[in-house]
Amino acid sequence: MRYDIDVIRKAEIELLAQMQGATSLTKKKLALDSGISRQHLGLVAKGKRSLSVKSFCDLADAFGCSATELMAKLEALILEQIQLQTPAAADKAKGINYINKTILGKNPEKQSEH
Repeated sequence: MRYDIDVIRKAEIELLAQMQGATSLTKKKLALDSGISRQHLGLVAKGKRSLSVKSFCDLADAFGCSATELMAKLEALILEQIQLQTPAAADKAKGINYINKTILGKNPEKQSEH
């Protein structure tokens, strides 16, 4: 699966917010503990920049977890973002209707009237 950069950035924004909330780290303390400038963290938090692998590992260390644990959280947020962008993802019946209408060209409402 290929990931859209906008989806990744939204997930990174959410990850930073969740992890900062869970650890009660201020942006200043997070910058000091991770070695990442406050300016760069601010750009990531606004979705203007993405994290490098090194920065990601440094953040994991600052948050007191492994890079693997942090990546699992990020992946879950990415998948959540993908589901939010998928039409009718939360409702199976609407999803089936969406597929019927857009891909198969069927209109279930008209078919049920016959």
